[in-house]
Amino acid sequence: MNYKKQIHKELGKIARNVPYNKMIIRFANVFQLISFRLTRIPKEIRNRHMIVEGYREMKCGVDIFEPSNIKGKLPCLIYVHGGAFSYRASAHHKKLACIYAAKAKCRVYFPDYHLTPKYPYPAAYEDVLALYRYIMEHAGNLDIDVERIGIGGDSAGASIAALVCNRFEQENLKPPCLQMLVYPLTDIGMQTDSMKRFSDTPLWNSKNNKRMWSYYCGNLAPVDACAASPMHQNLPQFIPKTYIETAEYDCLHDEGILYGKKLREAGADVEINETKGTIHGYDLAIHSRIAVNNIKKRITFLEKAYNYD
Repeated sequence: MNYKKQIHKELGKIARNVPYNKMIIRFANVFQLISFRLTRIPKEIRNRHMIVEGYREMKCGVDIFEPSNIKGKLPCLIYVHGGAFSYRASAHHKKLACIYAAKAKCRVYFPDYHLTPKYPYPAAYEDVLALYRYIMEHAGNLDIDVERIGIGGDSAGASIAALVCNRFEQENLKPPCLQMLVYPLTDIGMQTDSMKRFSDTPLWNSKNNKRMWSYYCGNLAPVDACAASPMHQNLPQFIPKTYIETAEYDCLHDEGILYGKKLREAGADVEINETKGTIHGYDLAIHSRIAVNNIKKRITFLEKAYNYD
């Protein structure tokens, strides 16, 4: 189906079908790394780098983006980039991290987690969990307000963020103060209406989604694979304030809505932003009016969750 008439006119330039396989991943990640490193950081943002020990005690690099004109303790946002658990962070993700740091006045910790198909589940989750644990345990030395540590992500990154939020009790950790889930991947079952309808949508579709899960959990028995799926998790007694954003023409649309309903039924404070005329990854058009308006909604959520006046 041709979606050009349905999607927002500003998104036409990015609305392309993108293949997804091991060869594409290999070549795309070379470009992703170069473009990420060459993307300039705004003057109002300072960039640092650190290393944590993550999955199987392997090194996991972390970029830190923080306001350059603010000193002392700040809130923290661990932001987990999307990319089907397979792709490195893009220039687009770097720009978003800088926007969140500048506008929400927080330190953004941006993990370079281990990727599939070489490192399937639970590698990425263990990397992000290790970073969360490190920040919680060293918040004072890092000039971070331990009561204002949040976690967020987009797509597959949102799936990892959601798992951390669901399991903090099991891991004997303090809860995050917020979770921000942008067009999140939540359900390995893939039985929603949107998953059945959107098999040929631009940028991402259900065919790619099925292959992604096979790379991520194909080595696991079905029961064990459900451990990687937020929708299949038992929720903790405390659920942080939650923002969920969905795209209209996205195979992940319905599972994002259903996950939000599950959290609400468990008593969570959940804001759901159903964007219209959008596709998965629509904010690649980062300067488009529709992206700018919805990024502002994310910032507003962060400010409220961090209890800014």
